Amino acid sequence: MERVVYGNTGLEVSRLCIGCGHFTRTYPNLEDAAGFLLKVWEKGVNFWDTAEMYGTHPHIGAALKRIQRNEVVIQTKLGHKDYDTTKERLDKALKELNTDYVDVLLLHGVNSPGDLERREGALKAMLEAKAAGKVRHVGCSTHVYTGPVMDAVTARDEIEVILSTLNKTGRMLEGSVINDNTREPPSPLLEAHIAQIKRAYEAGKGISIMKIIAGGQVPENEREDYITWAFEFSYAHAVNLGMNTDSELQLNCDIESAVRAKRLQQAA
Repeated sequence: MERVVYGNTGLEVSRLCIGCGHFTRTYPNLEDAAGFLLKVWEKGVNFWDTAEMYGTHPHIGAALKRIQRNEVVIQTKLGHKDYDTTKERLDKALKELNTDYVDVLLLHGVNSPGDLERREGALKAMLEAKAAGKVRHVGCSTHVYTGPVMDAVTARDEIEVILSTLNKTGRMLEGSVINDNTREPPSPLLEAHIAQIKRAYEAGKGISIMKIIAGGQVPENEREDYITWAFEFSYAHAVNLGMNTDSELQLNCDIESAVRAKRLQQAA
């Protein structure tokens, strides 16, 4: 499994990132979740993504009892806007994760420049936590939103990491939420979104992409093509895929390996 430096953060992350969003359903037993995460780690996948709203912090915490903390990069997200709640929930998250720090903490689902402004209190709490050593790097997820929000978060020096939706056909993309009712742009173009991700990547942001198979909307017989496309995409450090079974893990590792081998062959 290839590892790369996550933008300007200095963190070394695996090209394949496991998204743990469904663990509360697939692994209600924490020890079963821990066992699967250890298999993930043994495959070389050291980048684990989660969020408070997923309810999976305890699942990762169970796994962290079995390996050295510095063996994995933990990225989580908080969706609150105000300072006090964000500070409180971060402390709760650290306890559930069984760790003194998270490697990356993201503002969850920023949907517009206005939404980013309304989260200044949350961002302040995150930056204070970074200064205190509870967080190593700060960023945001733009979820399915593109357009003005991508430019807004790229322009902020404090935001070191961006997690964005991206897939082969641009499924699920929505424009920034403007005035609560409209979207800008109303019908986002994949090419324009890719250009924004490229600008963020070239600005030194750590970039990971998600919704690779559009939340399961992509037909089963097309999924390998979509996942291959994601690993071939040049402007993302990591590909975030929800994995819940041994077969999914093996398939994603095999695709990453094949894409890397092809790239090395072409460079030779």
